[in-house]
Amino acid sequence: MWLHGSDKEAIEAFERALGSVLQLEELHTLWMDFLLFSCRPQTISVSRKLFPDLVHRCLSTLPSRLELPFNPAQFWSCYHFHNKVVSLYLKHVPLSQRALVLERLRNAMPSNPELGLRLLHQEFVEGNMEQLKFQARMLTSNTPRCLSSWRIAIAVERELKERGQMRLLYQQALQNLPLCAALWKDRLLFEAAEGGASDRLRRLVDSCQQAGVNLSIGGVDL
Repeated sequence: MWLHGSDKEAIEAFERALGSVLQLEELHTLWMDFLLFSCRPQTISVSRKLFPDLVHRCLSTLPSRLELPFNPAQFWSCYHFHNKVVSLYLKHVPLSQRALVLERLRNAMPSNPELGLRLLHQEFVEGNMEQLKFQARMLTSNTPRCLSSWRIAIAVERELKERGQMRLLYQQALQNLPLCAALWKDRLLFEAAEGGASDRLRRLVDSCQQAGVNLSIGGVDL
């Protein structure tokens, strides 16, 4: 929906449209068109300067909480469109500023796991291991049911050779994901690779079985 006429007239038309009653999907389409219009190369500089403010306005006003059908007391969070907007925004952010921008956006959407993972990747690309460790811990706190966040946090501690911290993270992860067979298997393989005492391994196997999780490692059922 590219509008003809001056940029000012186009912006006014977009704003009028945003003030009307729209379905959520229509609102997503309208916002994306507005953002693409504001950041296109041929847009005058005044309009392009509005782009960052429009991004933040879009992210802060569009709902991420969706109610379940026939039960308004329950809901789920969907950040698919928000992350699409973030991807567009990052294309216009210098590489040196992306981690900072992602951190600010993550603080505004702490329960958005994809955004948290993207921040971790950016810190890794820039080689900021201590910051990566801190952000990984933040992600596990904000999204404790996200397996990827725990695995990344554990991997960072492995890279830093912090075996005690790895054990602590495994314990915390299994408290939040007690039925995750992949996590139990990772923990057992870690202890075995560390030369763990047989009684510690047996306690882990017992805890795993008490949780109702059946594992098979190397073809052997535990």
